[in-house]
Amino acid sequence: MERRAFFKLVGAGAVVAAGGGLAACSSGAVPSPLAPAASEEEGPRVFENPDVSFSSDVDVLVVGSGIAGLSAAMAPLEAGRSVMIAEKLELLGGESYSSTGVMHVSGSALQKQAGIETTAEQAWDTRRQEFADAGITDLDFAKRLFVTAPEWVDHLVDEYGAQFENPGDHVKAGASDRILLPKRGLGDMESIMTPLRDGLSSKGAAFVTGLRASAFVVDASGAVCGMRLRDAKTDAATDVRAHAVVMATGGFASSQPLVHANVPAQERIGCYTTASMGEGQLLCAHLGGQLGDMGKAAPLTSDLPEAAAWGLFGPVLIVDALGRRFAREDDLNAAADACVADDRGYWWTLFGKKLSSGAQARSIAQVTTKNAKRLAGPFDDVEALAGGLGIAPEALKAVFDGYGEAVDAGKDDAFGRTAFLQEIEPPYYALKQFPVRYKTRGGVRTDADGRLLNAAGSAIANVYACGSVAAGSVEGLATNGAFGLIVGRAVSKALDEGDAGE
Repeated sequence: MERRAFFKLVGAGAVVAAGGGLAACSSGAVPSPLAPAASEEEGPRVFENPDVSFSSDVDVLVVGSGIAGLSAAMAPLEAGRSVMIAEKLELLGGESYSSTGVMHVSGSALQKQAGIETTAEQAWDTRRQEFADAGITDLDFAKRLFVTAPEWVDHLVDEYGAQFENPGDHVKAGASDRILLPKRGLGDMESIMTPLRDGLSSKGAAFVTGLRASAFVVDASGAVCGMRLRDAKTDAATDVRAHAVVMATGGFASSQPLVHANVPAQERIGCYTTASMGEGQLLCAHLGGQLGDMGKAAPLTSDLPEAAAWGLFGPVLIVDALGRRFAREDDLNAAADACVADDRGYWWTLFGKKLSSGAQARSIAQVTTKNAKRLAGPFDDVEALAGGLGIAPEALKAVFDGYGEAVDAGKDDAFGRTAFLQEIEPPYYALKQFPVRYKTRGGVRTDADGRLLNAAGSAIANVYACGSVAAGSVEGLATNGAFGLIVGRAVSKALDEGDAGE
């Protein structure tokens, strides 16, 4: 029986399990300010029952199995360390698995092989402006993530066999050369995450699912030495000893109380996610971790996220219930943001033959089949399309005429669209969508290596954070994956230094 260890439960009640995921495979810091004094005679104090009894002992415990968490496990496993990855849902992958798969990357080997020579450094100025426009303030760290992203992609391909679409194919069709997609296009995260899961398993990773983190375990000195996990169904406790804990639990978009407290303007907006409950932020804050940017407005998207990305890969038009064009179509967030800002309620994405038979035909077929009641069409002309949507024909015709003028001029003065400024050919279709929250920007403060920082700006021993749980996660899959890569390497280095100092 282990000597009892001090810990405290952070209330992070049960959560609703999300859909899709991967089946699991076997296979100068300061201590926390939380710990009270404890004498050797009485041993560490316990603030909850049952007493701590470690059932597993690993070098690294990663909490969360999204792309950031799995990426954080790579370096320790490759260095021969023992790693456990804990996921509160029944399947691995978190919300990364059900994402669009759009990755903003420049300079990867895949892109170079396709004849795309732009490096991350060369693309940074453009990406920097996009980050700044999105409200990202730590642009130095954002740049570090962006320039690490191609290295992360190369490592996924070379070491784990992750499969990506040939970027030359969609660039040739007119898409941005700063985008990578999974092998089968939009929504196909299986091509990335299944090989990664299997590769980590072959290197010895232990996966546990259906267990949510409920408390850090700290020893008598106040240093984190593990974590208590609780069964999502039975609430039974499992204690894991770990030399390092990596929090990769995601944001808090699904937590109505946290959204109400931090981003009240968005609390009446629906949420696409179900599992981003903010447990990681709360656990880290209780440990003494500093939170930052919690009040920043989160980007919004369509409740059919893949459809929000169609404008990146083919010509579409976005119109409101009255048939008015109101946002640029080659931006994942523009329609949802503008829809909420102007109380439009919902919007239609209009598309035709070029999109439905183009490179993302698989995505279009899957999304429209699953959401057949939201799909209108096919229609042979604009007047019939307007009738099918209950829009005045003259209003919709004016939109098509204005868009046609932009296509002819090669410039969209009204909204600034640049990708696929092309004619939309019949037959016409329309897909109805609603704005939703899908991520948050606030989270725990970390240093450049992902170590959790306290209010004084000092690192809390043995605890790291990466991905959307962290305030510095910026935007997207690739930067979260790069964040995980950086943290995994930092953890490996710290463990090596610890071994050398013993």
